[in-house]
Amino acid sequence: MSKAHQLMAEINKALGAGTVKLGSDESLVVGRLPTGILPIDHILDGGVPTGRFTEIFGAYSTLKSYIALSCIAQTQASGGVCAIVDTEHAFDRGWAESIGVNTNELIYQSPQTGEEAVDVTEVLVRNDVDLIVWDSVAATLPQTESNKRLSNETVQPARLAALMSLGMRKLTAANKKTAIVFINQTRLNVGVVFGDPETVPGGKALPYYASYRLALRKAGKEKESTDTYDSAGKKVSVNTVVAHKIRATLEKSKLSAPSKDVLFTFDLRTGKVDEIGYAAAAGLECGIVKHEGRSWWIDENQKVVGAEKFRGWLADNPEQIERIKLAVLGQDGSPGPDSKTEES
Repeated sequence: MSKAHQLMAEINKALGAGTVKLGSDESLVVGRLPTGILPIDHILDGGVPTGRFTEIFGAYSTLKSYIALSCIAQTQASGGVCAIVDTEHAFDRGWAESIGVNTNELIYQSPQTGEEAVDVTEVLVRNDVDLIVWDSVAATLPQTESNKRLSNETVQPARLAALMSLGMRKLTAANKKTAIVFINQTRLNVGVVFGDPETVPGGKALPYYASYRLALRKAGKEKESTDTYDSAGKKVSVNTVVAHKIRATLEKSKLSAPSKDVLFTFDLRTGKVDEIGYAAAAGLECGIVKHEGRSWWIDENQKVVGAEKFRGWLADNPEQIERIKLAVLGQDGSPGPDSKTEES
């Protein structure tokens, strides 16, 4: 028996079984909960990590809540138990169900204060809930603020930061297997002339504790010309926004290479991410999709001329999309991504 094994046995005998373990213990392997959205699973190397914190932040209408609800739907489909802490008091049951969430099996909390949210989240974590979504940090109300009248209040911006700092310590100590996704909003620091003025509410604790920090930013719109009529009955042509382009940036990662970017499109007509378009682009990067001139192909015996026809061929052959997904996510037997990490 090695010295390490001997010491471990002695400590566990004195202080109780499981007090210490070896670094090779299977319980230390980080699992993943897929979001069901190919570009997000791609940048997160398979999904949000279990037993860790993930922060997703961005401006309004950048799919933060959509990604979180999709992850809940995927986790429930695999038999997991999920909960949502709705500090924004904006949960839409119909929208969640349209994404695939089983609301009959979803634990829902609409806390009045941030302290109440932390307490309930801690109980859920200690009972090994698989996934908790906190929506959002920016809307979390410290109890000291809830008891004040704004007309008599002086500005004390550090209250939320203090609450999150304490909450992170408590949840970290309690967490063994729960994936916790914190949604956050962006703000601008007033008066910043040089450098990036963008910041997020809640102080520095969450960015330090988070294993992943995923930033979502708008990257453009797709418009379509449609004909309509004005009040005089005259036909006029108008441009209608049919899709938003979103850029996702992995700004921090303790589990893979950080500073990665993906660009994808959210189709407003279908209410879904354009996975076919992303699969084709990502397939080119990983080498499973070939492109020469106007010809696109995966198998040597099946070539398609033109990008739109190739998209149509993929839509008619979902097994090929699945094949590309497995290659993009490194689940087809090919070497996975580098395991570079960033110190917190």
